[in-house]
Amino acid sequence: MEHDESQSEAARFGTFLRKVRERKRLSLDAVEEISAVYSERLTKSHLSRIENGLAEPSVRKLFALSQIYDMPLTSMAERFEIDLQREQCRIDVSGKTLEEIEIEVGKFMEGGRYVEALLALTAAVDEVAPAGVTVGDEQARWVRHSRLGIADCLIHLGRYEAAKRETEELMGDPALTREENLRLLECFVICCFRLGRLTVATMGLERAEKELELHDVAPGITARFAVLRGNIASFMEQRDDALEAYARALRIFDEISVPFEACRVRVNMSWVLIEQGEHAAAREQLEAALLVAEASGYDRLRAFAMSHLAILAYRQEDVGAAESWAIRSNSIARPREFVTLVFRNCYYLMKIAENSGDEAGVNSNLRTLRALLSKVDDNLPEAEAFRAAKVGGES
Repeated sequence: MEHDESQSEAARFGTFLRKVRERKRLSLDAVEEISAVYSERLTKSHLSRIENGLAEPSVRKLFALSQIYDMPLTSMAERFEIDLQREQCRIDVSGKTLEEIEIEVGKFMEGGRYVEALLALTAAVDEVAPAGVTVGDEQARWVRHSRLGIADCLIHLGRYEAAKRETEELMGDPALTREENLRLLECFVICCFRLGRLTVATMGLERAEKELELHDVAPGITARFAVLRGNIASFMEQRDDALEAYARALRIFDEISVPFEACRVRVNMSWVLIEQGEHAAAREQLEAALLVAEASGYDRLRAFAMSHLAILAYRQEDVGAAESWAIRSNSIARPREFVTLVFRNCYYLMKIAENSGDEAGVNSNLRTLRALLSKVDDNLPEAEAFRAAKVGGES
């Protein structure tokens, strides 16, 4: 049985590698020829066996393929994971118009269901523009728009290398409009920021802001870059600058009636206010955001707002409210697999259980924290605190 599963995995990975090669429009012969410069040459026959699941590539051969296909190993792993998700959770878009697909994807995104949105968009792109097939201008425009959506989904799923690669592949398209170029630059900046390349991210943001000064663009794009400026300022603990940027974005989103983005800005702004110690102002923003999120089905934003309220209550030593908000947040975050939120909520639930002497509660949340630790961002404060406690022998 284990042998069969191993063969199945090899076949799936081989199929994935073949798709990558075909997207790059490289023949088996071409890959063999290019690979001659690497320490382990890939023969045409051996690569064919790998692609058909009859052989597994060594690390050296995988490295060579990553260089030939211009795809870092981390990005290759992320894209393979996405292909597996597509197999396990198929979303049928056949027979649907492009408008119907966009509406469906929009609902997925607003509900924080980024995996479904990603799968719907990739399936639609494959159907509208199969690899190697030339499409018309309107279809090409729709594919560009959808690939921007794919990059956005990958960012929300924490697949920053794959999102960056998707963005870079699109950047060379001469048909891109100014607004599409700005959207791509936004995605690129976010990826660099999340990957810890802060200097590159800041340079990209400054370049975008100069473009915004020189040209008239849709107000929503200006607001999105204001949010990005706020996020980077918040990370650098430049809280006054972050609040100013968020306030500017919120004003624009309210003026152009984009309730989802306005709601998201309020949640971001509330966190800076919590860190500033401005608890009353933070609660006001969170209550306003939660009202909109609950009425509109913005599940991810609901879960975030509740988690922020839990932390706010915890810092104000209102343990009962903190526990209630964390549990309510987890009731949304667990089934949706919002890993960061579940980890953060469980961290505070564990601390509350510790303080009340609830050993069962401590152990239950401790198991969750240990299971999720490798899946959350290293910079998450609760993850850093949990690691420090483990090193110190407290947990």
